[in-house]
Amino acid sequence: MTEAIENQQLLENIEKFIQFLKIQKNISENTALAYRRDIEQFSRFLEKKNIDIKNADKFTVRDYLANVLQAVSKKSSIIRKIAALRGFFNFLVKCKVLKISPMDFVLTPKAEKHLPNFLTVGEINLILSSPNISKISGLRDRAILELLYSSGLRISELTTLSKTDVDYFSGTVKVMGKGGKQRLVPVGDIALNTIRKYLKMRNDISSVLFAGNKLQKLSARCIQKMLKIYLKKAGITKKITPHSLRHTFATHLLDNGCDIRSVQEMLGHKNLATTQIYTHITSQTMKKIYDKVHPRA
Repeated sequence: MTEAIENQQLLENIEKFIQFLKIQKNISENTALAYRRDIEQFSRFLEKKNIDIKNADKFTVRDYLANVLQAVSKKSSIIRKIAALRGFFNFLVKCKVLKISPMDFVLTPKAEKHLPNFLTVGEINLILSSPNISKISGLRDRAILELLYSSGLRISELTTLSKTDVDYFSGTVKVMGKGGKQRLVPVGDIALNTIRKYLKMRNDISSVLFAGNKLQKLSARCIQKMLKIYLKKAGITKKITPHSLRHTFATHLLDNGCDIRSVQEMLGHKNLATTQIYTHITSQTMKKIYDKVHPRA
């Protein structure tokens, strides 16, 4: 009976932690689902080993991670599982369920740095010209693609936009970023004009900026599927996601002389180090140009 109560309490604490992340940390639904799966996987490991979470120590966690390593090959997945556990245990300490987190004694491996995929200016133009703007759905899709490329928004930021978040006079969009932090991001005239035309064609009183059926907010999944259609139509075979348009935005700005601090601000990155990955891309671009044009390259 006691074991059943403990299991129930653990499940309740997992639920509280996930809700805390959604409300306080403003994490995406996909991240919340991944964290839930990771922590539930750990709870099943504890149950199998007949260990109460209050008695879990660094050896328990290391034993669990050793088991996980046998089934998971991607380093990024291991890092995420460690991050999920670290966050959960810290939450339990904060709620006074535990006095100390065993994760304080577990190191996180360094993430492998992968240069993000991005599009050339020519490829961007091909995608942007793909939607049929004589239809409201096509005009909406063009407006979405224009805004993603024009302002480098995260897909989670774009799907939560309201009509009032767009300021046509100042040429900015008000964005609610990670951790509930608000920022103003510049929007190009072309994107603003496309948004205006779309809303004029829509002509409704809904506050939602980009609407689907029954004027409901579009899901991230819907936008991902939409982009795939236009990539295929444009004949682009690269592995591109809506987030790739964010990478493209940053890369093109830096390629054209924008300073990295401004790019950091526009992207809403907390740390400059996160933005600096794009300098590697622009350095590679410059090297290719140098090799192509310099007589002694």
